[in-house]
Amino acid sequence: MKNYFETKNIRVIGLFSVAIALFYLIVILTEGFYRYTIIEYLATLINLIMFTLIFLFITRKIIIRGISQMLFFLAFQLYAWIAFFLLLGIDLHQLWYGLVDRHFERNLLFMINVIPFRTLVTQFSSFPTATYAIHQIVGNIIVLAPLSFFLLYFNRVKMRRAFLVIFLYSLSIEILQFLSDVLFFQVRAMDIDDVILNTSGAALGLLGYVFYLGLAALGRRLVQKAAPIRRNKAH
Repeated sequence: MKNYFETKNIRVIGLFSVAIALFYLIVILTEGFYRYTIIEYLATLINLIMFTLIFLFITRKIIIRGISQMLFFLAFQLYAWIAFFLLLGIDLHQLWYGLVDRHFERNLLFMINVIPFRTLVTQFSSFPTATYAIHQIVGNIIVLAPLSFFLLYFNRVKMRRAFLVIFLYSLSIEILQFLSDVLFFQVRAMDIDDVILNTSGAALGLLGYVFYLGLAALGRRLVQKAAPIRRNKAH
């Protein structure tokens, strides 16, 4: 008998995307149709379309079985949406500013860093305290850790390939950030240090998945030990 909650990921992704669009539409209706709010809503729709296509590609072939997997999938989709918006979200106000302001200039040399650890050293040496730099480093480490856990949980990748997948995904984000600056004036840069930190963060997701497997195995052993006791009591 087919599980009632068994469904392809595309249905859940579509439901989530429609819910986000309706949520922002309600916000627009409560605030009124002003130029600023309309631009924000259009930007949200553009980002939502881009995110949905990327998330469909990442989670293709996943079959969701059971309500627990569905809730976990939705939770991860919410995380992925927030991460996408922070890393790649297109701001239409900046796009307009870059197109109409003739004094808007950019130096491509400051938009690309291919020297490992140069940005990290610069951050620690440029700020009066290391707090901001630490926040930046920790944020880049943990931002993609849930992605590696998610891909392992749904058997999209094997453990030995998790780091390679995260590396390629992080590299693609940096390239998209560079292109978003060149094409959409988003004031972002491509930095190899971010790729290094993101890839190292995959270890956190891997450790989390190993810990999850340990807890699941422990739970199964406890259930198996309790089952004979219940059978003996029944006799």
